[in-house]
Amino acid sequence: MPNEEPLTPKSGLVVPQAPALSAAQQAVLAELYLPLIGPLAYSLYAALRSLQSSENELSNRRSHAELLGILNADLPTVLAARRKLEATGLLRSYYQQDELGTLYIYRLQAPQLALQFFADDLLSVLLLDTVGELRYQQLASDFATQPVDLTAAKDVTANILEVFHVDGHRVTTTPRPVQQVRAQLAANEPAEDQSPVLSDDDFDWQLLGQILKQNYVDLKQVASSRQLIVTESRVYGISEIEMAKLISEVASLTTGQFDENQLKLLIARRYERPTAPTRTTTNEAPADKSTKPTTTAANSSKATRQPASTARLSKDEQQLVDVAKQAAPYDFLAAVKQEKHGFVTSGENRLVHDLISRGVLPNSVINIVIYYLLQNRELAALNRSLIETVANDWQQHGVNTPEAALAYLKQRQRPKTSTPRRKSNARPTRKEVMPKWAQKQQTGEAQSDKPNKQLSAEQRQQLAARLAKLETNSEKED
Repeated sequence: MPNEEPLTPKSGLVVPQAPALSAAQQAVLAELYLPLIGPLAYSLYAALRSLQSSENELSNRRSHAELLGILNADLPTVLAARRKLEATGLLRSYYQQDELGTLYIYRLQAPQLALQFFADDLLSVLLLDTVGELRYQQLASDFATQPVDLTAAKDVTANILEVFHVDGHRVTTTPRPVQQVRAQLAANEPAEDQSPVLSDDDFDWQLLGQILKQNYVDLKQVASSRQLIVTESRVYGISEIEMAKLISEVASLTTGQFDENQLKLLIARRYERPTAPTRTTTNEAPADKSTKPTTTAANSSKATRQPASTARLSKDEQQLVDVAKQAAPYDFLAAVKQEKHGFVTSGENRLVHDLISRGVLPNSVINIVIYYLLQNRELAALNRSLIETVANDWQQHGVNTPEAALAYLKQRQRPKTSTPRRKSNARPTRKEVMPKWAQKQQTGEAQSDKPNKQLSAEQRQQLAARLAKLETNSEKED
């Protein structure tokens, strides 16, 4: 998200006129988009439609205070709802500063048709993870059109030239009024919105292709499914080797092709996280070198590129950074909750899935967000409002590495210690600096820049054990 002026209730807004939604589009919005964006974002979309300006003059602006009054919500909540509309392609937001002050221009986008929605890798995967497989299949069935058998029928439809007489010369040489109107409409038509796309630069397509070729999988279809594959890999932390096995499982033995929906369902079932709590003692032995998370051959040959801020990290902080880079967010979250003798809720799984799918923060930084909220802020569970607020703040301040995240937390702490205030019942403040982690990790171990890979259940327990020791050390240091 580009840097923008802080939004205030006094900031102006203009909503250019947009075509009315058809009944089919309204059904898609209510049935498919609503589970993703939630009721407030759904209401925001409707409220912005009510604030449309037919003149489309930037001077004819309203204030965000009016919008807040319609929704009966505060500004941070409405901003979070606005970002959901933007992330799902329902809204384009523009900012400018002029002589009248701060102005935001909100251009409403029509929802995709049901067929386009289910064909979109990111949206369909998000919907599947949000509503579950049973409801997902029901929604797909509800929007599926039943074709009529026309094999015995004959097409007797009249064409336009059979009904209307059109001068052939005027068709080949388009009249000037027609040209002018076409140019005007093309200039006013907004650029077609693209679905959210995740970068696949760090995915080893060559390794995947070599394995699938040996399994006689159609590589042309693999190329056309790149976005789906990289989305699933990034969301669930699936390595190239594991992804090749999954694709091979659903691929046809005769044609080598595979059904993308079957692949989505297989991955959702295979990598569904258990919600039951698993208790572990804090004196459990840390992971042995032989049980470290496995990586592909391509990963092991790739050296870590440490940012400049690494030199300012303590040994304990560097160990935390290393583990944040190793673990997938799902595994990291499970380990933190396990150490707290809790369990990962389905809502927390959806929050992490949503944050990963947006592609706004790397997985390693998402791990620091999780640790910060659950350990330093001592929350019992993640909540959408707070995790989106932190992620939004970190993205706007360019926090894109674990090292930068720790530095940013330190920076935010300094003003608090410079002006101490007396509090009668204040709790002892916990240090924002992350304490010791993974004491038995090999020193100097190279870390991979590749996406975090799937950990086994045993490795997740070992990660939780190291976390327990980390928390013990943290309390001693405090």
